[in-house]
Amino acid sequence: MRFRNTIIVLVLALVVGAFAYYSAYYNKEAPAQKVLNVEPGDIASIDLKYPDREILIERPKGGDWRMLKPIGTDADQTASNNLARAIADAVVTKTVDDKPADLEPFGLAKPATVVTLTTYQGQKLPGIEVGKTTPVGFNAYVKTTDQPAVMLTSSAFPAGMNKTVDQMRSRDLMTFKVDDISRFVISKDNGQTIEVTRDGDKWHITKPGNYLADPTQVRQFLSTLVDAKVADFIADAPASVSQYGLEKPHLTVTVYGKDNASESMLIGFKQTEQGKDGIYVRRGERTPVYTVHQWVVSNLDRTVFDLRDKTVLSFEPSAVASVDAKVGSDHFVLQRAPGGKWNLVEGATTEAADVAVVERFLDELRELKGVSIVADPMPSPVPFGLDQPAIVVTLSGKDGKPLGTVKLSKIAIKPTATEPGAAAGPRTEYYATSTMGGAVYSIGDFTFSQLNKPPAVFRARVEATPTPTPAKK
Repeated sequence: MRFRNTIIVLVLALVVGAFAYYSAYYNKEAPAQKVLNVEPGDIASIDLKYPDREILIERPKGGDWRMLKPIGTDADQTASNNLARAIADAVVTKTVDDKPADLEPFGLAKPATVVTLTTYQGQKLPGIEVGKTTPVGFNAYVKTTDQPAVMLTSSAFPAGMNKTVDQMRSRDLMTFKVDDISRFVISKDNGQTIEVTRDGDKWHITKPGNYLADPTQVRQFLSTLVDAKVADFIADAPASVSQYGLEKPHLTVTVYGKDNASESMLIGFKQTEQGKDGIYVRRGERTPVYTVHQWVVSNLDRTVFDLRDKTVLSFEPSAVASVDAKVGSDHFVLQRAPGGKWNLVEGATTEAADVAVVERFLDELRELKGVSIVADPMPSPVPFGLDQPAIVVTLSGKDGKPLGTVKLSKIAIKPTATEPGAAAGPRTEYYATSTMGGAVYSIGDFTFSQLNKPPAVFRARVEATPTPTPAKK
């Protein structure tokens, strides 16, 4: 009995397995038929013909897309690649009529677009004629130029093939990469020139004076320039550029790379058309006029103060032997002691200092940077409260010679009636200067608070000695 049941189970399993195999083999979906049998990577050129215009783009093997018609210019690589992929991926969802007597009902008597491809093998594929979208459903009528059959494809296909020149041309303004730039020059219409040069991994301002440049500010400036995109294409071959303010530009930025190769961006007037807020620009080596968004120009219109390094005092904490600090009414000295220790001297009292707190204080002082340079040289310390500073820190080296002094101030400013949006009460401003130079810097309240430390903060904590538990009798 048990043997017979086993045989029945095996037979049923074979029947079920055979049925599953039959269903999987004979009912599997056939691969979708493509409108054209081509892969995106094999497409060398795309010709889009419309009733009123033609756009032709092409690329060499492994190269970038270029527009050949109606103008010769760089093509937008993303838009071109997406176009090639959309054409190659187009599939036939249904054949409507193998031999239609009239193409007019399908919008194919006068196609909205004829798409023609050429492959890298030199093969010119049949053109795709694009017609109307269907009244219902999500389909569109298409046919190929070598066959009479009218087919259906996705309704997204006609929109994807309806391109303008502005959509397909490149919006990149500069071809340099940030890391390729070795020098740049900012020239303004007031005659001011700023020149910044790379020296290894550092940047130096060489005109109008010699200063260390702020690497973050320089990279932000160059990134803005290199990443700038065209907002609008204005004129490809203008008879004159004076109407755009580009004959005598307000600002010219020139970057230099390898072999002293250069590119320039010229910046002119603001657009005056209704609803437009772009700024006219052009490449110094090219004729076309474009616009960019205002924020691009704002980020490029920099001053020497903007680009300068804003370190208040440069020093190495390991070289510091003593710190003379006047913080408010407190006056104390931090002295380096043998064995990597520090002492706190306050009046006639010397006690151990908290090493971690002292070292953190020195690091914060070394990292002290201004938000902006307010003046250089400082005309007078009085307007900035630096004639009576809130904090004065003097550093001395192991030989007893001073390494530098930093002064910080905190002043209350009463708003005036001329200040738009001024708060009802006074605001507090913070400033810093040092013996490293004559500049006065604005600093933030948090930065000020990090250095506004009384002597008690530096005092080493003494661990309380636990009281011994009395022994039980």
